[in-house]
Amino acid sequence: MNKKIERRKNMISAAKRLFTEHGFENTTMQNIADEAHVGVATLFRYFPKKDDIIIEVVKAAIEQQFPRFQQIKESNKRGIEKIDDVLTAYIGFISEENRESAMLLEAFELYIAFIPIEKNLLAEVEKAYEKIGRIISAIVREGKSDGSIKLTLSHEILSSTILNMFGTAVKKYSLYTLLPDVIVPVPKKEELIMVKNVLLSYLQQPAK
Repeated sequence: MNKKIERRKNMISAAKRLFTEHGFENTTMQNIADEAHVGVATLFRYFPKKDDIIIEVVKAAIEQQFPRFQQIKESNKRGIEKIDDVLTAYIGFISEENRESAMLLEAFELYIAFIPIEKNLLAEVEKAYEKIGRIISAIVREGKSDGSIKLTLSHEILSSTILNMFGTAVKKYSLYTLLPDVIVPVPKKEELIMVKNVLLSYLQQPAK
């Protein structure tokens, strides 16, 4: 692999570790450079400001989900079964191996609520989410076409509901598990599965 590409990936990985452990605001460019074993001037050549590397870390966390959703879309199952797999995949993102990325995405949304980031950088994150949204929208269309999804709402509304409501619930779950239940009651994984089943049942209800 090209040395520059490898070095860039190394810096992004180092930043992800530090952002996950210490948060976006408390991590400095010097911290990232030290973690990546490069000079801070080298880091700034690749990422002129911290927001640039924050966005790259967040995009990578989103895009690591993409192959799983693409795999679901390309399966031979009916649309409603694919939606089931999509929701199950979301729940899988709070497993031990994926929880770090889910926590990072939720922490990023809290971060940008208080720390302004340039719109053009945020647009890159939106594009990453849109790639997943398009897959879910395509699956909903398939479900309507094969008759397994009865609900007459537009596929855009259904896909955005699945992406925003259920996906957000899973991200919040991953972050709130760090808090005592007395402060924030955290839904159990079994409860997320119950919500998944309710949503699947709703999608299969014919319009009245």
